[in-house]
Amino acid sequence: MPNATEDLFTPIHKGLRAMIYALSSRLQTNDFADLAATEALARDLETDFAIARSAGCAICILHHHAEDEELSIFPETARAGSPIVNGLIEEHHDLTRRELELGRAAQGILGLTEPAQRIAAGIALNAMANDLVVRYLAHMNREEAELVPWMRERFTDPQMAAMRGAIIGRLPPDRLFAILGWMLPSLNLTELSDLLLAVRPGLPPPALRAVVDLCEARVDPSRWGAVKARVGL
Repeated sequence: MPNATEDLFTPIHKGLRAMIYALSSRLQTNDFADLAATEALARDLETDFAIARSAGCAICILHHHAEDEELSIFPETARAGSPIVNGLIEEHHDLTRRELELGRAAQGILGLTEPAQRIAAGIALNAMANDLVVRYLAHMNREEAELVPWMRERFTDPQMAAMRGAIIGRLPPDRLFAILGWMLPSLNLTELSDLLLAVRPGLPPPALRAVVDLCEARVDPSRWGAVKARVGL
């Protein structure tokens, strides 16, 4: 039986959690009486994932992350007999519905002309977002607690690396780097070192340079210095 060490979920989930925490902070501190500030917030809560104006649109990233799992990981785990994949997909569908409702609610606030109306709607929007956050965090926790150990018993590290490669290969560069911008600074020293060692052989030099530059800009300097020494960059 395989005795794998790969984890296809926790690193990206760390980035998603950081993004979710930051978005929650913005929501609860946003001045909904200020229309310009509310418009900027609404841009990160797009309702149309396909034509979002920003690759960094927060709920778009959450939605596409679920799609990436369903296209590249869940088919393999289903073929291997995972007992929880269907339940995880059902949770994805519920989360997507809630993400769309949140985006529509944010857009609806922009149509309110009175500051007091926007403030009241902003309170409701915060409550809706809090409910989504609780459910999304619980979903990620379940994937890490149940699916990660299950996969390590049934797949080899090369097999899981191929799944990760399929996800990366499918991502448009702007969305990939929007995700990496959250994920890379969220990893600890060992996680970031292991990730770079795993992906470096398959990256063309310009792509590797872009990832290194992103780390230089976003990762805590002391941690990044230790990673460079460990990885040999």
